[in-house]
Amino acid sequence: RELEFSTLFNQLSRIAVRAPHEQLSMFDEVVEAAASTEAGESLVPTTIVQDQAALAALVKTLEKAKAITFDVETTSLDQMAADLVGIALAVDGESGYYVPVGHQNGQQLPLDAVIAALRPALTNSKIEKYAHNANYDLVVMQNYGVDVAPISFDTMIAEWLRDPVNGNMGLKRLAFAELHRRMTDIEVLIGKGKNQTTMDTVAIELAAPYAAADAACTHALVEVLRPKLERDENAPDVDPLWGTTNPPSPRDVFEQLELPLIPVIAAMERAGVLLDTDALAKMSLDMGELLAVLEEEIYDLADGYGKFNINSPKQLNDVLFGKLGLSAEGVRKTTHGFSTAADVLDNMRGDHPIIGKILDYRELTKLKGTYVDTLPELVNPRTGRVHTSYNQSGASTGRLSSSNPNLQNIPIRTETGREVRRAFIAPPGMKLLAVDYSQVELRIMAHISGEPTLLEAFAQGQDIHAATAAIVTNTPIDQVTREQRSFAKRVNFGLLYGMGAFRLARDSELTHAQATAFIKTYFDRLPRVQLYMEQAKQIAKDTGYLTTLFGRRRTFPGLLHGNHNTRQQAEREAINMPIQGTAADIIKKAMIDIHPLLESLSACMILQVHDELVFEVPADRVQEAAEVVVRVMEGACKLDAPLKANAQAGSNWRDVEPVAL
Repeated sequence: RELEFSTLFNQLSRIAVRAPHEQLSMFDEVVEAAASTEAGESLVPTTIVQDQAALAALVKTLEKAKAITFDVETTSLDQMAADLVGIALAVDGESGYYVPVGHQNGQQLPLDAVIAALRPALTNSKIEKYAHNANYDLVVMQNYGVDVAPISFDTMIAEWLRDPVNGNMGLKRLAFAELHRRMTDIEVLIGKGKNQTTMDTVAIELAAPYAAADAACTHALVEVLRPKLERDENAPDVDPLWGTTNPPSPRDVFEQLELPLIPVIAAMERAGVLLDTDALAKMSLDMGELLAVLEEEIYDLADGYGKFNINSPKQLNDVLFGKLGLSAEGVRKTTHGFSTAADVLDNMRGDHPIIGKILDYRELTKLKGTYVDTLPELVNPRTGRVHTSYNQSGASTGRLSSSNPNLQNIPIRTETGREVRRAFIAPPGMKLLAVDYSQVELRIMAHISGEPTLLEAFAQGQDIHAATAAIVTNTPIDQVTREQRSFAKRVNFGLLYGMGAFRLARDSELTHAQATAFIKTYFDRLPRVQLYMEQAKQIAKDTGYLTTLFGRRRTFPGLLHGNHNTRQQAEREAINMPIQGTAADIIKKAMIDIHPLLESLSACMILQVHDELVFEVPADRVQEAAEVVVRVMEGACKLDAPLKANAQAGSNWRDVEPVAL
């Protein structure tokens, strides 16, 4: 079981049940608990609530409970498009209840009656609420008028905080690993692939035991996972990296950041964003015409090769390394020949004019397909808005990720990418307010390293990249050129991700020797930055993990790997995690602190893009809202290099202009 040989374990289960030979007797107890359940088979005793008497009895049970675990069955993974099929509940880890409300067949109580009966207990502030991936279930219940609160435990987030690299985030895997219970897979009920159905088509007597087990197992997992979030007894009283006494634990992160963030994210997801679909339609036509022009230019530059599929790695190989004879020195090989990945072509950009055109073609194709053509199709017909899903457990550093659609990857460094942002608009009478942190990761670097030169530059309000260029090149700051500043910026941010001389040379026009010399000079002038990087790697090796300033923990198993490249990657992650993770924690803290203030401003938070928050605010209250948001964001964490936030506002996300504060 520990080695996750699931298939073999199931075979042992069947053997033991069928023919319990003496040499298998050691498995009997575990086998009985972990044997797979089939459709309709109860893993836990299940009560199906199908009449008024059963509902009344359930309500009495809920009202007396110390904690209630809730789980919804729906018709879709998209919580803003999903119809409620049933509600599973548990007040202990041994049994569960299922209240069907949206099955196509079978005896069910009216939805309104069920919601009215369950609302008092599910919103009672004195009764704790548990869930697995609570965000999804909360949004669905809110859509039906039940604001479940307080969310006191989320087993998925708890497991993620316990081990963000190798944790068993799926409920079925987690229950098997921690409870030795083999739960029914959803495919057993609804199938998979082209034959997959939805939960409302499943018979109530089959859905009930499946849903009740979800709730009961989640409830049982709470007490198993809770102690695993506590501070390690052997942990030092002073954090070796941050220097803080009595450093926070993963449980502090869980209770002070992740749990309070759940209703904040739910509100953002339900709010959604408004799109100018007419502008996107025009943009799609313009991009289509531009792509056609680029195609012809690429064909002309292919030196008579003729028309070919620009998206085909094999045909691109034939053109670049065959027909045009470009050098493949240092280019990795693939099954199609030589790699034509973006990073490879980017390194070859100066070798032939066709390379730049291909990269432009790819970027435009991706923007058109991923956003311009797709976003209008994702507008929710019920709300008229696009609703992304935020994943709290999507990254080991603690960063939020966004999906369906991913609104965090819209490029802002290119004119075409910025054009997409123009389609994100404010409703009539409202404005978009975008507030972002200024160089938050570099400020954290200055704080954690204690590098006096960086701290002084931030204290003086200097341009940190110009200041770095001045320090490294020994040039007065007012004489730093744009090229020097740009180069220093690349190094500043590159070092946060463990960039070495090879990468610096690759991304610049320097030779490897020049890049090595530049980094040496950088560290000579900013020695505490290098000291931090070495300390981070060493502490990660010694203790097995690193933490953020808020107590978020991550392990680095790759540091002990036999492969040199794997070890180097783990070292880069060790350098980056405390900084990027702390930045993620800071903006989460800001979101939590801002959320209760928005109602009085008649505003709502609609987007989070790493270091940036976007709000809809009344046009006549932009100044007031900007002052509140900036004050809270800058006060989210006390650093030796104080946090700085910038506010911009406008009618669309692209054309925002600074708000004077």
